[in-house]
Amino acid sequence: MTVIDAIIQHSERVGVFHYRIKTDLWRALLEMVDRTVTFIALWVDEDEATLLLLYDESPILLSTAVEKRRYYAPSIRFPAAQWHERLARDLWGVEALSACDDRALLDDGCWPLTWPLAREPIPVQGERTAPDYRPGMVPSRTALPGLLGVRYEVVNGRVEQLDVQIAPGHRGVLSQLKGRTVAEALKVISRINAAGFVAHSLAFTRAVEQAQAQLPTPRERDTRLILLEIERMSVHMFDLAQSARAAGAELLATYSDHMREALAQVCEEHGASRRLTDMVRPSDDGGCAISEIVPLAQAVINVVSASLPRLIGLHHVYASRLEGLAVIPTEMAWAYGIGGVAGRASGRYVDRRALDIGMRLDALRSSGQHEGCALARNRQRLAEIGDSITLIERILASIGLEDDAQAYPVTDEGVGVVESARGDVWYWVTLQQGTIEKIHIRDPALPLLTVLGNILNGHKPEEIGAALLSLGISTAGVAL
Repeated sequence: MTVIDAIIQHSERVGVFHYRIKTDLWRALLEMVDRTVTFIALWVDEDEATLLLLYDESPILLSTAVEKRRYYAPSIRFPAAQWHERLARDLWGVEALSACDDRALLDDGCWPLTWPLAREPIPVQGERTAPDYRPGMVPSRTALPGLLGVRYEVVNGRVEQLDVQIAPGHRGVLSQLKGRTVAEALKVISRINAAGFVAHSLAFTRAVEQAQAQLPTPRERDTRLILLEIERMSVHMFDLAQSARAAGAELLATYSDHMREALAQVCEEHGASRRLTDMVRPSDDGGCAISEIVPLAQAVINVVSASLPRLIGLHHVYASRLEGLAVIPTEMAWAYGIGGVAGRASGRYVDRRALDIGMRLDALRSSGQHEGCALARNRQRLAEIGDSITLIERILASIGLEDDAQAYPVTDEGVGVVESARGDVWYWVTLQQGTIEKIHIRDPALPLLTVLGNILNGHKPEEIGAALLSLGISTAGVAL
């Protein structure tokens, strides 16, 4: 019997995948060494701390009580939990005991209230935090989507002690979602991250449908999968253009931009929004907001297939400019659960699409790179664009294929996951009479931001911009 099995055996089951455990079992969990367990997320409020783990590739939620605003820090065992702990401290005022890093993350000293999501927020008193005047890049001066800044020391011409700043991008999204209906919340969620108009909406929709014991029809399921692949190609083209432009490969960048624009025009011509905003809806709300997916999918295949060979050729011309930039070691990718292109290009080939109901597995062919640098990430993006075309073709050949999926019982609690262009997006939702009671979001940028300092330390200051863009990173899904 594994440690997790023993913990579950002595826990209180409160949901399909959700178990409540006492503090001593929580501490035992943090002291275990079990490679079958992968950390995904940590969500903490004034009442409970909840870990989302993968155990034998299945999600499991473990909660323990927060006592006197304190709980034992999961970062003792799972280093990727550091930023989750810092977010919880800023928003709810809960302290992670023995935390690896307890610095403020969202609260930059400008908030009028301390712990704004707590039941009793505290008005700020005393002096504000002094600004950081070290060299770096202020959020408004980077080409990154979302507001991300970096500060660092320069020693012998190299960056050291790099800190990441996301506070300017905080928008109070979580507080806006609570108490809303599913339809109202979806309007906000579909705009959280420009790289995930489909992915975030679909992860939320899957969580809601699980909570309400709903299943999409096979055709609705396939429509969603096609929309997700169209978005994947669009985001990969955007990231290719961004990294190419930063490396001085303007021809490659311009061609990538033109391909992405052609894709947007095809979507618009076939009744969808240009970036597929507001296309995904729960089954009981009419499903996807597009009447005919087949003509759109066929047009996308034609447009992208015609342009992809030249894109690959142009990338080959400029490839050497990105080699060795912003390397993510394989060990780091596994230890922090870095997903998407960044993880797969570093030797952590994990793709949540493989577990999607109705997935045509033979289309997921790209095996991943292992060098972990900007060049490997771009090669992975190009390979995945080709895979997306193949996957859409496979779906069209058998659209609406029946499956043996069965709905979970109604629990008003659901977990949804989607493999977005940049990695796995997770939503945990609890409902109360059809409205959002609790909601927590884990964007794939979170583990990447946690180790960003380690990745960029040692680079020249003038390389930082290109390194950031090569990672395809945005704070929009983190500074919530």
